[in-house]
Amino acid sequence: MEVLDLDHACFLVKLDNEQDYFRALTDGPWVIFDHYLSVQQWTPQFKVSDPLPKKMIVWVQFPALKIHFYHKEVLTSIGNLIGRTIKLDYHTLNRQRAKFARIGWKST
Repeated sequence: MEVLDLDHACFLVKLDNEQDYFRALTDGPWVIFDHYLSVQQWTPQFKVSDPLPKKMIVWVQFPALKIHFYHKEVLTSIGNLIGRTIKLDYHTLNRQRAKFARIGWKST
């Protein structure tokens, strides 16, 4: 792995392993020293001087949520309390993971 410190708190990370690359893009959210890390695929058009997004889509985890709340309508209602629910995690909907419920929402 190579890390290049760019300007404006941006970093370019080159991963040697394709599996690590896809994991970095899809397994977030990533938190480093209590700061969320926004990860995106690099494009030649990327400019560190571009403004940061004002809205973003994030995954929210609800630890220790009772299993009887693991229904689409209930989870969507919970997500809508903090933003607009746009996706429910596959494993959450199918009750395959009970450690936490994961809901994707869009900030308003």
